[in-house]
Amino acid sequence: MPLVAAQGADVTTRELAAAAGVAEGTLFRVFPDKNTLVGEVAITALLRASEPATTRSDLAGIDRSLPLVERVAAIIDRGQGRMEQSARWIAVLRSLHGRVDAGSRSPADEERIRELRTRLITQHELHRAVIAEGLTAALAPDLDRLRVPLDVAATLIEAAVAHRRPDPNRLTAPLPAAVLADALVHGIVGTPSPAPESKDS
Repeated sequence: MPLVAAQGADVTTRELAAAAGVAEGTLFRVFPDKNTLVGEVAITALLRASEPATTRSDLAGIDRSLPLVERVAAIIDRGQGRMEQSARWIAVLRSLHGRVDAGSRSPADEERIRELRTRLITQHELHRAVIAEGLTAALAPDLDRLRVPLDVAATLIEAAVAHRRPDPNRLTAPLPAAVLADALVHGIVGTPSPAPESKDS
């Protein structure tokens, strides 16, 4: 996985065999070609990156006694880490798309692809449910202070997590999690400072 993460679909079979500690020919006793192997690695890694149990544990590990801004920053930071992992593996899968001749796949390959797609879709739904549950728990100590409904707060936090997604049209560099959390919790409009008293009064 680290090798494919670093090199993507450009990794060679020699490098893959060396990383696996096997002879190059051994790879092709299991996989029909390099692209199939790289795809399997990417999908397995994508499933691990969005594993609901890991996300549940990750969100449960946020200290509920922290101030709200720090809790939200931790949620954003962890969410961005998971999103960046997923984006890396999705990029590998996209790069493979143009290299793989669909007509060369065996019925077993097609069945495996359908099975993995189904697993990804099912896991994605479970993952979203776990995130919603984790956000609710993390924000629970301050529910009475929220100015917006919980689902709105969760949507805004999700948008802050997605802020790090690569975007060529972004006007500025991605903001740190702490800055996003502060803006989410306190807004972008502050209370005006009182005007200074004149010397004549």
